[in-house]
Amino acid sequence: MSAKTAKEENIIVPKGWWESLPRKVYSTLERVKTSQPWFEVYKLNAKTWAIYEPYQFEETLSYLVEGDKKAILIDTGDGIGDIKKLAEELTKMPFWVVNTHTHVDHVAQDYMFKEVWCYDGPMAHETEKTGYPNRKTAPMVGPGMTWKPLPKGFDAKKWVVPPYKVTHWMKDGEVIDLGGRKLEIIYTPGHSNDHAALLDRKNRWLWTGDIFYTGGIYTYLPGGDLDQFIKSYERMIKLFPEYDYLMPSHNEPMVPKEVLTTVLEKAKSIRAGKEKKYTEGMDGGEKIRRYQYDNFAIVCFEKQIKD
Repeated sequence: MSAKTAKEENIIVPKGWWESLPRKVYSTLERVKTSQPWFEVYKLNAKTWAIYEPYQFEETLSYLVEGDKKAILIDTGDGIGDIKKLAEELTKMPFWVVNTHTHVDHVAQDYMFKEVWCYDGPMAHETEKTGYPNRKTAPMVGPGMTWKPLPKGFDAKKWVVPPYKVTHWMKDGEVIDLGGRKLEIIYTPGHSNDHAALLDRKNRWLWTGDIFYTGGIYTYLPGGDLDQFIKSYERMIKLFPEYDYLMPSHNEPMVPKEVLTTVLEKAKSIRAGKEKKYTEGMDGGEKIRRYQYDNFAIVCFEKQIKD
Protein backbone atom coordinates (compact mmCIF):
# COMPACT_ATOMS: atom_id res chain seq x y z
CA MET A 1 0.00 0.00 0.00
CA SER A 2 1.15 3.51 -0.81
CA ALA A 3 -0.67 6.01 1.37
CA LYS A 4 0.03 9.71 1.99
CA THR A 5 -1.81 12.27 4.07
CA ALA A 6 -3.47 15.29 2.51
CA LYS A 7 -0.63 17.45 3.85
CA GLU A 8 1.95 15.37 1.99
CA GLU A 9 0.07 15.39 -1.31
CA ASN A 10 -3.08 17.15 -2.48
CA ILE A 11 -5.00 14.21 -3.89
CA ILE A 12 -7.76 16.34 -5.40
CA VAL A 13 -5.98 19.36 -6.95
CA PRO A 14 -2.47 18.47 -8.19
CA LYS A 15 0.04 21.31 -8.05
CA GLY A 16 0.49 22.97 -11.45
CA TRP A 17 -2.39 21.02 -13.00
CA TRP A 18 -2.60 23.52 -15.90
CA GLU A 19 0.87 22.63 -17.15
CA SER A 20 -0.58 19.61 -18.98
CA LEU A 21 -2.91 21.84 -21.02
CA PRO A 22 -4.00 22.16 -23.75
CA ARG A 23 -5.48 18.70 -24.03
CA LYS A 24 -4.72 17.00 -27.33
CA VAL A 25 -8.34 16.52 -28.43
CA TYR A 26 -8.92 20.25 -28.80
CA SER A 27 -6.39 20.54 -31.63
CA THR A 28 -8.65 18.23 -33.67
CA LEU A 29 -11.84 20.28 -33.15
CA GLU A 30 -13.10 23.46 -34.81
CA ARG A 31 -12.86 26.41 -32.43
CA VAL A 32 -15.61 29.04 -32.56
CA LYS A 33 -14.94 32.70 -31.75
CA THR A 34 -17.30 34.33 -29.25
CA SER A 35 -17.50 37.49 -27.14
CA GLN A 36 -16.91 35.53 -23.92
CA PRO A 37 -13.15 35.04 -23.31
CA TRP A 38 -13.63 32.92 -20.18
CA PHE A 39 -14.87 30.08 -22.39
CA GLU A 40 -13.41 28.16 -25.29
CA VAL A 41 -16.12 26.92 -27.67
CA TYR A 42 -15.69 24.00 -30.07
CA LYS A 43 -18.07 22.81 -32.77
CA LEU A 44 -18.59 19.04 -32.59
CA ASN A 45 -20.98 18.87 -35.54
CA ALA A 46 -23.42 21.22 -37.28
CA LYS A 47 -25.78 21.25 -34.28
CA THR A 48 -23.58 20.61 -31.23
CA TRP A 49 -21.07 22.82 -29.37
CA ALA A 50 -18.77 22.05 -26.44
CA ILE A 51 -18.45 25.00 -24.05
CA TYR A 52 -15.17 24.58 -22.17
CA GLU A 53 -13.80 26.41 -19.09
CA PRO A 54 -10.05 25.61 -19.22
CA TYR A 55 -8.84 28.33 -16.85
CA GLN A 56 -10.30 26.84 -13.66
CA PHE A 57 -9.30 23.47 -12.18
CA GLU A 58 -12.64 21.78 -12.86
CA GLU A 59 -12.17 22.30 -16.64
CA THR A 60 -15.95 22.21 -16.79
CA LEU A 61 -17.71 21.33 -20.05
CA SER A 62 -21.25 22.37 -20.89
CA TYR A 63 -22.89 21.63 -24.23
CA LEU A 64 -25.32 23.40 -26.51
CA VAL A 65 -27.37 20.81 -28.40
CA GLU A 66 -29.74 21.74 -31.25
CA GLY A 67 -32.46 19.80 -32.98
CA ASP A 68 -34.49 21.07 -35.93
CA LYS A 69 -36.89 23.07 -33.76
CA LYS A 70 -35.45 23.51 -30.26
CA ALA A 71 -32.18 23.34 -28.34
CA ILE A 72 -30.93 22.58 -24.84
CA LEU A 73 -27.97 23.77 -22.79
CA ILE A 74 -26.56 20.82 -20.88
CA ASP A 75 -25.42 22.35 -17.55
CA THR A 76 -24.60 25.99 -16.80
CA GLY A 77 -21.02 25.55 -15.62
CA ASP A 78 -18.98 27.26 -12.93
CA GLY A 79 -20.76 30.62 -13.01
CA ILE A 80 -17.59 32.62 -13.65
CA GLY A 81 -18.31 33.67 -17.25
CA ASP A 82 -21.73 34.55 -18.72
CA ILE A 83 -22.89 31.25 -20.25
CA LYS A 84 -26.39 32.58 -21.05
CA LYS A 85 -25.02 35.34 -23.26
CA LEU A 86 -22.68 32.85 -24.88
CA ALA A 87 -25.44 30.33 -25.67
CA GLU A 88 -27.56 33.10 -27.16
CA GLU A 89 -24.69 33.88 -29.54
CA LEU A 90 -24.48 30.26 -30.66
CA THR A 91 -28.16 29.55 -31.38
CA LYS A 92 -31.23 31.45 -32.48
CA MET A 93 -33.50 28.57 -31.46
CA PRO A 94 -35.51 28.59 -28.24
CA PHE A 95 -33.52 26.67 -25.63
CA TRP A 96 -33.61 25.65 -22.00
CA VAL A 97 -31.30 24.12 -19.38
CA VAL A 98 -30.99 20.40 -18.73
CA ASN A 99 -28.76 19.55 -15.77
CA THR A 100 -26.83 16.29 -15.53
CA HIS A 101 -26.87 16.82 -11.74
CA THR A 102 -26.83 19.69 -9.26
CA HIS A 103 -23.29 19.99 -7.90
CA VAL A 104 -22.20 23.63 -7.90
CA ASP A 105 -20.09 23.52 -11.08
CA HIS A 106 -23.11 22.37 -13.12
CA VAL A 107 -25.89 24.67 -11.90
CA ALA A 108 -24.06 27.92 -11.09
CA GLN A 109 -26.10 29.98 -13.57
CA ASP A 110 -29.38 28.06 -13.56
CA TYR A 111 -30.96 31.10 -11.89
CA MET A 112 -30.50 33.07 -15.13
CA PHE A 113 -32.91 30.82 -17.07
CA LYS A 114 -36.69 30.62 -17.04
CA GLU A 115 -36.81 26.91 -17.90
CA VAL A 116 -34.60 24.42 -16.01
CA TRP A 117 -34.87 20.63 -16.02
CA CYS A 118 -33.27 18.43 -13.34
CA TYR A 119 -33.48 14.75 -12.51
CA ASP A 120 -35.98 14.07 -9.73
CA GLY A 121 -33.47 13.17 -6.99
CA PRO A 122 -33.07 14.26 -3.35
CA MET A 123 -30.05 16.51 -3.87
CA ALA A 124 -31.71 18.38 -6.75
CA HIS A 125 -34.71 19.33 -4.62
CA GLU A 126 -32.46 20.64 -1.86
CA THR A 127 -30.17 22.59 -4.19
CA GLU A 128 -33.09 24.23 -6.00
CA LYS A 129 -34.23 25.75 -2.70
CA THR A 130 -30.84 26.74 -1.27
CA GLY A 131 -28.42 27.33 -4.13
CA TYR A 132 -24.81 27.53 -2.91
CA PRO A 133 -23.37 30.10 -0.47
CA ASN A 134 -20.07 31.91 -0.91
CA ARG A 135 -18.28 29.47 1.38
CA LYS A 136 -18.98 26.79 -1.24
CA THR A 137 -18.21 28.85 -4.33
CA ALA A 138 -15.20 30.94 -3.26
CA PRO A 139 -12.81 27.95 -2.91
CA MET A 140 -13.29 27.29 -6.63
CA VAL A 141 -11.22 30.40 -7.36
CA GLY A 142 -8.89 30.06 -4.37
CA PRO A 143 -5.11 29.61 -4.53
CA GLY A 144 -4.04 27.16 -7.23
CA MET A 145 -7.55 26.81 -8.69
CA THR A 146 -7.24 29.22 -11.65
CA TRP A 147 -4.40 30.14 -13.97
CA LYS A 148 -5.82 33.04 -16.00
CA PRO A 149 -7.35 36.34 -14.81
CA LEU A 150 -11.00 36.17 -13.82
CA PRO A 151 -13.50 38.11 -15.98
CA LYS A 152 -13.77 41.84 -15.41
CA GLY A 153 -16.37 42.60 -12.76
CA PHE A 154 -16.31 39.13 -11.21
CA ASP A 155 -16.14 39.43 -7.41
CA ALA A 156 -15.21 36.18 -5.64
CA LYS A 157 -16.20 37.62 -2.25
CA LYS A 158 -19.80 38.19 -3.40
CA TRP A 159 -20.06 35.11 -5.60
CA VAL A 160 -22.99 32.84 -4.73
CA VAL A 161 -25.33 30.53 -6.61
CA PRO A 162 -28.84 31.83 -5.89
CA PRO A 163 -31.79 29.46 -5.53
CA TYR A 164 -33.50 28.76 -8.86
CA LYS A 165 -36.74 27.28 -10.11
CA VAL A 166 -36.83 23.78 -11.60
CA THR A 167 -39.66 23.80 -14.13
CA HIS A 168 -39.57 20.08 -14.93
CA TRP A 169 -38.43 17.06 -12.91
CA MET A 170 -37.02 14.42 -15.25
CA LYS A 171 -37.58 10.68 -14.93
CA ASP A 172 -35.56 7.67 -16.05
CA GLY A 173 -36.34 6.77 -19.66
CA GLU A 174 -37.90 10.12 -20.49
CA VAL A 175 -37.14 11.42 -23.98
CA ILE A 176 -36.31 15.03 -24.87
CA ASP A 177 -37.51 15.71 -28.42
CA LEU A 178 -35.74 18.65 -30.07
CA GLY A 179 -37.22 17.96 -33.51
CA GLY A 180 -35.31 15.44 -35.57
CA ARG A 181 -33.11 14.70 -32.57
CA LYS A 182 -34.05 12.88 -29.38
CA LEU A 183 -32.10 12.47 -26.14
CA GLU A 184 -33.08 9.78 -23.63
CA ILE A 185 -32.61 10.33 -19.89
CA ILE A 186 -30.61 7.52 -18.26
CA TYR A 187 -30.52 7.56 -14.44
CA THR A 188 -26.88 7.05 -13.40
CA PRO A 189 -26.39 7.61 -9.65
CA GLY A 190 -23.07 7.05 -7.91
CA HIS A 191 -21.44 10.45 -8.25
CA SER A 192 -24.64 12.02 -6.92
CA ASN A 193 -28.16 10.79 -6.23
CA ASP A 194 -29.71 13.05 -8.87
CA HIS A 195 -27.36 12.20 -11.72
CA ALA A 196 -28.53 11.51 -15.27
CA ALA A 197 -26.76 10.71 -18.52
CA LEU A 198 -28.28 11.69 -21.88
CA LEU A 199 -28.27 9.24 -24.78
CA ASP A 200 -28.26 10.59 -28.35
CA ARG A 201 -28.78 7.51 -30.51
CA LYS A 202 -28.78 9.50 -33.77
CA ASN A 203 -25.26 10.84 -33.24
CA ARG A 204 -24.18 7.81 -31.15
CA TRP A 205 -23.11 9.93 -28.18
CA LEU A 206 -23.67 9.54 -24.44
CA TRP A 207 -23.43 12.64 -22.26
CA THR A 208 -21.99 11.24 -19.03
CA GLY A 209 -22.02 14.28 -16.75
CA ASP A 210 -19.67 13.41 -13.87
CA ILE A 211 -20.23 9.66 -13.78
CA PHE A 212 -17.26 9.53 -16.16
CA TYR A 213 -14.57 11.91 -17.37
CA THR A 214 -10.82 11.68 -17.88
CA GLY A 215 -9.52 12.74 -14.46
CA GLY A 216 -10.48 12.07 -10.87
CA ILE A 217 -14.02 10.60 -10.76
CA TYR A 218 -15.56 11.14 -7.32
CA THR A 219 -17.96 9.01 -5.31
CA TYR A 220 -17.25 10.80 -2.01
CA LEU A 221 -19.11 14.06 -2.73
CA PRO A 222 -22.63 14.70 -1.38
CA GLY A 223 -24.99 12.09 -2.83
CA GLY A 224 -22.16 9.81 -3.98
CA ASP A 225 -22.10 6.03 -3.50
CA LEU A 226 -19.59 3.49 -4.81
CA ASP A 227 -22.10 0.64 -5.10
CA GLN A 228 -24.50 2.79 -7.14
CA PHE A 229 -21.53 3.95 -9.24
CA ILE A 230 -20.77 0.34 -10.16
CA LYS A 231 -24.41 -0.36 -11.08
CA SER A 232 -24.52 2.74 -13.27
CA TYR A 233 -21.44 1.58 -15.14
CA GLU A 234 -22.99 -1.81 -15.71
CA ARG A 235 -26.01 -0.08 -17.18
CA MET A 236 -23.98 2.22 -19.43
CA ILE A 237 -21.96 -0.72 -20.73
CA LYS A 238 -25.15 -2.65 -21.56
CA LEU A 239 -26.05 0.32 -23.76
CA PHE A 240 -22.81 0.06 -25.79
CA PRO A 241 -24.70 -0.92 -28.98
CA GLU A 242 -26.42 2.50 -28.88
CA TYR A 243 -23.40 4.84 -28.82
CA ASP A 244 -19.70 5.18 -29.66
CA TYR A 245 -18.43 8.25 -27.81
CA LEU A 246 -18.74 9.74 -24.34
CA MET A 247 -19.41 13.43 -23.76
CA PRO A 248 -18.20 14.13 -20.21
CA SER A 249 -18.79 17.32 -18.22
CA HIS A 250 -15.10 17.90 -17.51
CA ASN A 251 -11.75 17.99 -19.27
CA GLU A 252 -12.45 16.70 -22.78
CA PRO A 253 -15.28 15.57 -25.08
CA MET A 254 -15.43 12.75 -27.62
CA VAL A 255 -13.92 9.99 -25.45
CA PRO A 256 -14.17 6.44 -26.89
CA LYS A 257 -16.71 4.40 -24.90
CA GLU A 258 -14.40 1.41 -24.27
CA VAL A 259 -12.77 3.14 -21.28
CA LEU A 260 -15.95 2.48 -19.26
CA THR A 261 -15.11 -1.23 -19.18
CA THR A 262 -11.79 -0.50 -17.49
CA VAL A 263 -13.33 1.93 -15.00
CA LEU A 264 -15.93 -0.68 -14.02
CA GLU A 265 -13.28 -3.36 -13.59
CA LYS A 266 -11.20 -1.09 -11.32
CA ALA A 267 -14.22 0.14 -9.34
CA LYS A 268 -15.23 -3.45 -8.54
CA SER A 269 -11.67 -4.27 -7.52
CA ILE A 270 -11.54 -1.18 -5.27
CA ARG A 271 -14.87 -2.08 -3.69
CA ALA A 272 -13.55 -5.56 -2.90
CA GLY A 273 -10.38 -4.15 -1.31
CA LYS A 274 -8.10 -5.65 -3.97
CA GLU A 275 -6.48 -2.41 -5.18
CA LYS A 276 -3.53 -1.66 -2.89
CA LYS A 277 -1.93 1.39 -4.53
CA TYR A 278 -3.55 4.67 -3.57
CA THR A 279 -2.97 8.06 -2.01
CA GLU A 280 -4.92 9.07 1.07
CA GLY A 281 -6.41 12.27 2.45
CA MET A 282 -9.26 13.65 4.52
CA ASP A 283 -12.55 15.30 3.64
CA GLY A 284 -15.02 16.48 6.27
CA GLY A 285 -13.35 14.31 8.90
CA GLU A 286 -13.58 11.19 6.72
CA LYS A 287 -10.69 9.37 5.04
CA ILE A 288 -10.72 9.39 1.25
CA ARG A 289 -8.56 7.43 -1.18
CA ARG A 290 -7.45 8.23 -4.72
CA TYR A 291 -6.73 5.28 -7.02
CA GLN A 292 -4.83 6.55 -10.06
CA TYR A 293 -4.84 4.81 -13.45
CA ASP A 294 -3.62 5.81 -16.92
CA ASN A 295 -6.31 8.29 -17.94
CA PHE A 296 -8.65 8.41 -14.96
CA ALA A 297 -8.73 8.07 -11.19
CA ILE A 298 -11.39 6.93 -8.74
CA VAL A 299 -11.69 8.90 -5.50
CA CYS A 300 -13.88 7.40 -2.77
CA PHE A 301 -14.39 7.20 0.98
CA GLU A 302 -12.29 4.59 2.77
CA LYS A 303 -15.48 3.37 4.46
CA GLN A 304 -16.89 2.33 1.06
CA ILE A 305 -14.16 -0.27 0.65
CA LYS A 306 -14.06 -3.84 1.92
CA ASP A 307 -10.47 -4.11 3.16
